[in-house]
Amino acid sequence: MNFHKSGLIGLIFTLALLAAPVNAAADDPKLGDTMTDEFGHEFVYIAPGKFVMGTPEGEIGRYPDEVQHEVEIKKGFWLGKYEVTFDQYDHFSKKTGNSKARDEHWGRGNRPAIHVKWQDAQMYADWLTKQSRDKGYKYRLPTEAEWEYAARAGTTTAFSWGDNPDDFSDYAWNSTNADLKTYPVGQKKPNPWGLYDMHGNVWEWTGSYYKQEWDGSELKYSDTKSNEDRSVRGGAWYRFPKDLRSGDRRVFHPRYRLPYIGFRLLREQ
Repeated sequence: MNFHKSGLIGLIFTLALLAAPVNAAADDPKLGDTMTDEFGHEFVYIAPGKFVMGTPEGEIGRYPDEVQHEVEIKKGFWLGKYEVTFDQYDHFSKKTGNSKARDEHWGRGNRPAIHVKWQDAQMYADWLTKQSRDKGYKYRLPTEAEWEYAARAGTTTAFSWGDNPDDFSDYAWNSTNADLKTYPVGQKKPNPWGLYDMHGNVWEWTGSYYKQEWDGSELKYSDTKSNEDRSVRGGAWYRFPKDLRSGDRRVFHPRYRLPYIGFRLLREQ
């Protein structure tokens, strides 16, 4: 092989690498980078930053527990691109002997896992952490602040697409288009940071206790021992579009297994 030919091959190889899709290494990720873990979960990297949590007075559908305040997310994290699906949760159930989650006869597969109580979601995250302990990864639920930060994706509007709830059709499953059931994840458009179904489909458990008035709980990941109410976010298939706002907060007892609550994983950086 002569020099010119080998040099050409090297150039082609280099260009191919540059054109390859991004699947970021965990060493120095940037906002929006993606990666897939060994269990098949797809994640988007969310960089640290500050944002205004809560909603302005006058926002459609606003509740009194949404008072605006500035929050700093000090550490970046990997957040699930999609809600955890039945396929993923069923694999966990098979491996651990835990009971399968009910599906309401809507189908399983790539639909979000439902009828999962807070403790079930936490056990799933703990199991993944144990399976990857040789790599030092920790899986958990996002705090309420982490969730809203990622849902807003740099926006200050009621929804990641703007302020008009009637513009939901490309982005969210809700009571006006879902026929009172869940849908496979990722069928609607993502938010600006590449996360799907942050609005609608199912409410998502967070790792925070619910407090009507902000007291710092929204920044903290709570343990599994308490039966205090937990925050859920994102809205669901049976709610009106206004209930899918980025800042909308709801509360459920952690032992509830319901057909409209699922969860999304966070993997610490």
